[in-house]
Amino acid sequence: MQKIRIKCCKIEKCAYLCNESSPKFDLPRIMKLVTYSLLALTLALTSCSTEELVETQSPIEFTIDLNLAQETDAQMASEILYYVNQYRSTIGLEPILMDRTYASAYAVEHTKYMIQQNKISHDNFSDRAEGLNSQGAQAVAENVGFGYNSAKDLVTAWINSPSHRDTMEGNYTHSGIGALQDGSGVYYVTQLFYRK
Repeated sequence: MQKIRIKCCKIEKCAYLCNESSPKFDLPRIMKLVTYSLLALTLALTSCSTEELVETQSPIEFTIDLNLAQETDAQMASEILYYVNQYRSTIGLEPILMDRTYASAYAVEHTKYMIQQNKISHDNFSDRAEGLNSQGAQAVAENVGFGYNSAKDLVTAWINSPSHRDTMEGNYTHSGIGALQDGSGVYYVTQLFYRK
């Protein structure tokens, strides 16, 4: 029996969306915390002080080895994008362009991580999304997969999964793909989608 798993996640306008259960928000508690925070801020700003402390924070830099992008299985990655775009064309959407630099490097890095962990995940997705945001991406999403021997089978599984299909149908312009085989020849795939 072959194990097959798929997951997806997206970040849009700093909101984290995933097909896993989301935290519940207690609005009255949040309003209470906001009120107390504003009160504390008002007191802090109107308090007397003989010393001014200014704390600066240097901007976060996101770096990735762009050579990682060359490690993807180029044939598999091209086929995945071909089938994603073929599906998008059937519903009147524009094709997504392959990003063979930053997005592919981040995708390969994550695929290597999943192989090392021996499981698929969206661990550290926010780092990949923020890294792409620092390169001008406005919205970022991700699909991952494991255990598919062909791009067509993988994309078909994503089409049959509402959350993955939503990602594929999203308002994205570019994609980076990390498609690698583990030591047993099993494919792990990360596909990052983003809009410039």
